[in-house]
Amino acid sequence: MIRIVSIASLLGLLVLVLYLPSATPASAFVNRVRAEHGLHGTAWGQAHAQAALARALSAVERPVAAPLMPIYPSGQGRAGTAAGRQLDTVGQRIVGSGYLRSLNALLLLAVFRLAALAQLAPGLLMLAGACLADGLVRRWVKSREFSRHHPEIWIVSVCLGWLAVCGAVICSALPIAVPVALLPLLASVLCACIGMAIANYPAGGGRG
Repeated sequence: MIRIVSIASLLGLLVLVLYLPSATPASAFVNRVRAEHGLHGTAWGQAHAQAALARALSAVERPVAAPLMPIYPSGQGRAGTAAGRQLDTVGQRIVGSGYLRSLNALLLLAVFRLAALAQLAPGLLMLAGACLADGLVRRWVKSREFSRHHPEIWIVSVCLGWLAVCGAVICSALPIAVPVALLPLLASVLCACIGMAIANYPAGGGRG
């Protein structure tokens, strides 16, 4: 089941990343960054929003570009030089295509949303530590009480945690309005699933 969830999530993410730039103009992604920058500033503070935007801009400082075909040296003759010029022209058109501009804008939006989530890392790490400690304590208590572990709960918690991760990545790339609290909520769900998985991990190992 875990493998099925992983494969389906990764395929969905791949389809979105390849399809969205062809169906959505770059301006839609950029407008979403501008709108959510203001929302994050209102919700978490201007310092939070500015730091997230600075991280996103530095991360995508080098845009995605198609590799250019090399120009032939001048000593190869007129035919080779003409072919080199034509290939270089085609390469320049590919680099300046709307698809690549949309792909770069999608990357900017996704990195901005994830950078905004990373700004909340101290609180999320505290929550993760609390869930980890809770899972370990509950596992220790079960071992002292000779209580049986529940592998089905372990499988469900692992699947939910993986879905939370994939959902966060997919939501970060969608050019639609995403609630400011959605990504932190998915991160909190992941932390809770980690605690549940540790508490219910079968002693003989789980199978997905």
